[in-house]
Amino acid sequence: MPGFIGIHLGAGQHSETLWPDYKKLCHRACKKGYSLLASGATALETVTDVTALLENSPLTNAGYGSNLTWDGHVECDASVMDGSTLHFGAVGAVPGVKNPVKLAQHICKKQRCNALALGRIPPCLLVGNGAHQWAEQAQLATVHSKSLISDKALKLYRHYKKKVERYELRIDKILTPLDTIGAVCVDACGNLAAACSSGGVALKHPGRVGQAATYGCGCWAANATFHVPAAIATCTSGCGEHLVRTMLAREAALEVQRSSCTVTGLHHAMKTKFLESPFLSGVEERLGGLILLKCIPSDGTGEFLWTHSSKTMCISYMSDAERRPRVLYSIDSCIL
Repeated sequence: MPGFIGIHLGAGQHSETLWPDYKKLCHRACKKGYSLLASGATALETVTDVTALLENSPLTNAGYGSNLTWDGHVECDASVMDGSTLHFGAVGAVPGVKNPVKLAQHICKKQRCNALALGRIPPCLLVGNGAHQWAEQAQLATVHSKSLISDKALKLYRHYKKKVERYELRIDKILTPLDTIGAVCVDACGNLAAACSSGGVALKHPGRVGQAATYGCGCWAANATFHVPAAIATCTSGCGEHLVRTMLAREAALEVQRSSCTVTGLHHAMKTKFLESPFLSGVEERLGGLILLKCIPSDGTGEFLWTHSSKTMCISYMSDAERRPRVLYSIDSCIL
């Protein structure tokens, strides 16, 4: 069995008129992921390359086309987690990197080194210019920051900034879709991995880092062990600050591991760890969502689920059981 790839284009409020374009993008991403798995690629390689494909699309708020900061620049967050090693790599508020998720993967792989020169510990998270310097040293594609600005992102930036500056409006609602993108995967060897990437919320303060670069908040992946028979990978989307405070990616994985029923476990996690979380006291609109992949290596079974409190979420997946990718446009929240 080559494996399974599941992706999402974010939890938020997506334009219905763009649904055909979202569907085409999901098809491309899942087909690429499945092709990689069929050729023997690892789960980590697959989620990285699939997420990079999504980053390159102007339809997503990640990589090219990311939301702009208050100062009009692109600063991206991304992370990956390898379920076979439990290693994690992330970048936050990084400028001028074509595919932030590939930089996160490079940092993750460096965790396998016991130490750098002079006994220095390899970093698992780099931010800002330091992350950009690491990308250059690793010979990853770096670009001028302006080349990452899409026409759509620039139009939104000018629209909302003009409103704020002219009317001094207090923005109580999220301005744009909370479209952090991501992927979860299991390869032919039974190893799991997860990845996520985001440009952050529109008009964010320069230097702001969201859940997509934060351990246990943006993505999670852990293989099965002798004591834990289920392997689980998750990837979240939503308001970054809320997902950071609740660590939803990790909490959902742990809750599902403890539950005898995956659906019940995910429902309980979303309800108690997010919607009713004491860490979000005083927050009226709790917007978030996630995809979750659960595999039982001992009997070869698996489940793929999603949940969201936002108005919409776009999900897609493909395995050897499907002849083509399945694409779903989940509407009006789905709390299972």
